[in-house]
Amino acid sequence: MADPQIEKLLVVQDRDVKLQKVELELTRIPKERAALESKIKAEEENIELARQNLKAKEVARNDLDNQVKSQESAIQKYRTMQLEVKKNEEYKALTQQIEQAEASISELEDSEIKLMIEIDGEQVAYDAAKAEIEERIKTQRLLIEQLDGRELTIKANIDASREALSNARSDADGTYLDHYDRVRKLSKRPPYVTQIKNHQCEGCHLRVSNEVARAVHDANEPHFCDQCGRIVFL
Repeated sequence: MADPQIEKLLVVQDRDVKLQKVELELTRIPKERAALESKIKAEEENIELARQNLKAKEVARNDLDNQVKSQESAIQKYRTMQLEVKKNEEYKALTQQIEQAEASISELEDSEIKLMIEIDGEQVAYDAAKAEIEERIKTQRLLIEQLDGRELTIKANIDASREALSNARSDADGTYLDHYDRVRKLSKRPPYVTQIKNHQCEGCHLRVSNEVARAVHDANEPHFCDQCGRIVFL
């Protein structure tokens, strides 16, 4: 490589690519943070849903307990009324109501016991799942903190990277820089300045024409791959 301006463009390209990588990493951080926050939200919603399900069963158990107490009060009332009635038919009717209330209490208590067993089992499962979820949330929050630290570091480095690129550009020839900027806009990815090896452009890996292969020996002006348009040198 005999063209000193190509050497300077390679320095520009090196600083440029480094800056691009840093800027790309910076743009990824908000997405990574949002993904972690979304996971945390989903985990918290799962905990809350399980808690609400347990709460609903506790409410149902309390309702059964209140129904039992209501039936017990009714039985007490019927027995008090039995002491006051005069007719045998009325006494028998109250006895029947007491029996029905006692049967209802038996059914309610069976349902309550079954529900209590379910609650106990779900409480154990909930506590275990909650502990696991909270541990995952803790890890995800730690990752967010690390992302925040990375973001601060990258932001601090970006200014230095931009300054390094600016210094490299100021040292390069304006005409060469114009060609570099044009190629940079047209190319999907670096390199924008690349070598020819074995008659092939190292940027697109296609064979260049004989005309380009001959012209690239002239160090007085930039030369371009006739396949991809990149600036090429030997």
